[in-house]
Amino acid sequence: MKRLILLITLIFAGLYLNASDNNCVQINENWKSENEAIASIENTSFKYSESISPEESSWMNSIQYYSCDEEYGYMIVKCNKKTYFHKEVPIGVWNSLKEANSIGGYYNFYIKNKFKLDKKELNNAI
Repeated sequence: MKRLILLITLIFAGLYLNASDNNCVQINENWKSENEAIASIENTSFKYSESISPEESSWMNSIQYYSCDEEYGYMIVKCNKKTYFHKEVPIGVWNSLKEANSIGGYYNFYIKNKFKLDKKELNNAI
């Protein structure tokens, strides 16, 4: 009877661990599209994650930052008409963005076109 209870406990523990959120260490970056990359990141548990809503911006709705190691991470910028995905963004860049006088201006100058997911990466994944 004790063995049966132990076996059932181990089965439920395994099911629970498999059902929990994906761990950021296990991220598979073989995405077929930017939207797939964004969904994958948003459904993963990270060591560090933070979100801001730039209230003074007329075109940015929210910005999320996700990092496994608190050194580099993924950034998702949701705007009125499009969502932008960035990878390997240094946490120092994220911290500077949060403290910038103009978040939109900082984004355009320091982040836009610098940390984007390369279309070649997506094409190689197919």
